[in-house]
Amino acid sequence: MSWPTFQQLRYLVAIADAGSFGAAADEEFVSQPALSAQIKELERKLGVTLFERSVRGAMLTTHGTEVVERARVVLRDMNDLVETTKHDGNYLHGRIGLGVIPTLAPYVLPEVVRAFTDEHPDSELHIRELQTGQLLESLRHGGIDFGLLALPIGSEEFATASIGIDKFVLALPKSHPLAKGKSPVKLDVLQNEHVILLEEGHCLRDQVTEICHLVFSEPSEIQATSMATLTQMVAAGLGVTLLPECAEKVEAGPGRGIVTRKFAGQSPSRTIGLVWRKSSPFAEAFQHLSRSISLT
Repeated sequence: MSWPTFQQLRYLVAIADAGSFGAAADEEFVSQPALSAQIKELERKLGVTLFERSVRGAMLTTHGTEVVERARVVLRDMNDLVETTKHDGNYLHGRIGLGVIPTLAPYVLPEVVRAFTDEHPDSELHIRELQTGQLLESLRHGGIDFGLLALPIGSEEFATASIGIDKFVLALPKSHPLAKGKSPVKLDVLQNEHVILLEEGHCLRDQVTEICHLVFSEPSEIQATSMATLTQMVAAGLGVTLLPECAEKVEAGPGRGIVTRKFAGQSPSRTIGLVWRKSSPFAEAFQHLSRSISLT
């Protein structure tokens, strides 16, 4: 049997990601006829049809979907193998992909980028904002090299390191009775409130929902697509929310129309950390980076 080449696998993944042969050819800097010829040759070698071709683009067949997923793993492992020979363990160079969840990106990312740049000035950091599930999937397939998210992730296939604890505060509209005080409030005040959440897919939604259930509070059915929208809903008097302390200066600053109150006793919180593949050739560098980041 004639084995597929890495170029053919790369072209296959490029088409799957781009959605068409033409777009993939542009991304790979190759002519469309040349790319099509490689895919036809790959289909001949494997004995299956990988794409359904139409004027609207290229759609993976059932066989194609399975082959693409395996191809991603092969390309990722080959990239890791090559990178292992290029660096000295603690020092990174070249393009490094970082994924970060939306509820951390505007608030924690600057410190992470600063620490990374200080330690690895010859690296080019490429950042993607992804929800937790998307981030882990991209990490699994080599789309990114490491991630910034909330821990734990509930999976043993990745390595993680904590970089800080992010406490929650109660965010209220200025007109709310509790907004007039300054002392910490008890968590059970949530029992009488409409707690607004982010939409499905955000890990922060799950964390806040879990906190609400601790005090037998049911979250509101109102949902927001982003932290900015969430705090604007609070300012408009639609309810209250639990705001990560790292976002407080940005989302609850002067003129934002909301007031924050700390919680009494042991405040609810989330752990912020880095995640990477256990097989990554950069594992040592990521572990060292986690110790260099100061989230205070």
